[in-house]
Amino acid sequence: MKAKQKSKHVLLVEDNLLNQKFAMAVLKMKGYTCDLAENGKIAVDFFLKNEYEAVLMDIQMPIMNGIEATIEIRRIEKENGWQRIKIIAVTAFAMPGDEEKFKEAGIDLYISKPYTSNQLISFIELDL
Repeated sequence: MKAKQKSKHVLLVEDNLLNQKFAMAVLKMKGYTCDLAENGKIAVDFFLKNEYEAVLMDIQMPIMNGIEATIEIRRIEKENGWQRIKIIAVTAFAMPGDEEKFKEAGIDLYISKPYTSNQLISFIELDL
């Protein structure tokens, strides 16, 4: 059973190179390590193999988007009796109704791009 732990290891799911570099620099500066998945399918594969404190999930990506990947991660958790991991949508979406759509898919929090380094870290470290 996957146990919730403060591993300081994060799964970054992001297909944009500039956004990847910014998030990875912020995480490294704050003492975090991360795995990078460029789409939701890769993210699900990483999730099955590794322990993470949180998942930073972009919404619009090729192959499998962030909503589809979140639904799959939540299905895997339930099927295996694993503790729920914190999934944070990191998205340019900020339209009315998006937060409800994210929550229905199993996303815990969302942060709009552009965001500051402090905003990102505070979301990762927030106890749910």
